[in-house]
Amino acid sequence: MNDQQHATPPPLPSSTARYGGLAGPERPHEEPELFPGEKALARTKAGSREEMRVIRRHYNWVNMAIALLACLVLVLAALALAPRPEGDITREVDYGAVAQNVQPEAGFDLAVPGMPEGWHANAASFGEGGTPPVETWYVSWVDGDDGWASLRQTDAEETPDAWAESYLEEFAETGESELAGTAFTRFEGTDSSDKALLGEADGTVLLLVGAGEWGPLEEYAAESVQTVGAVATDD
Repeated sequence: MNDQQHATPPPLPSSTARYGGLAGPERPHEEPELFPGEKALARTKAGSREEMRVIRRHYNWVNMAIALLACLVLVLAALALAPRPEGDITREVDYGAVAQNVQPEAGFDLAVPGMPEGWHANAASFGEGGTPPVETWYVSWVDGDDGWASLRQTDAEETPDAWAESYLEEFAETGESELAGTAFTRFEGTDSSDKALLGEADGTVLLLVGAGEWGPLEEYAAESVQTVGAVATDD
């Protein structure tokens, strides 16, 4: 009797045995999604001609897209570096009146060239510009299309060669022109259709930059030479 009373009771069933597993049904292993080119490669034998053909067919467009993107970046960079007209192109500015106001403080005679038909000035100012900074008379003109031109004029004695070079970094020298009896060096944009003329008249440096045909820019340059010192002041 004593042996039966002290016998070890059988163990209780585990919760898994009583209620079943709690992890739920096992999910099938999910393979990562493949791109069309990868799916095609998966069906070919490694190192076979078929594999090479699939690679050429499915991955050439990737290289093409990368090349086009690189070209786009270069074009945008060139456009960002190219000198463009300052100010709102729709605004009209009386640059003759501005020249009258700033002439007394300028250390040289300002140029006030006339405008070809259909053009108007959208900015005019006097202040430091370029590298190194030099006191500069600046005017920009635009037409109704994509044409634009700008004039920068400085005192020749105060202007080092580096000043003009800072505006012509994206240009290449292409020749010379004589306009209103003054020799101008011609420049053309290396990555754009922009053009530039650089010359000296009456002790001042004249730098004209523009887009489009040479005609309007050369007209502005000739007018600039002829109008140096033509600004009337109240003094």
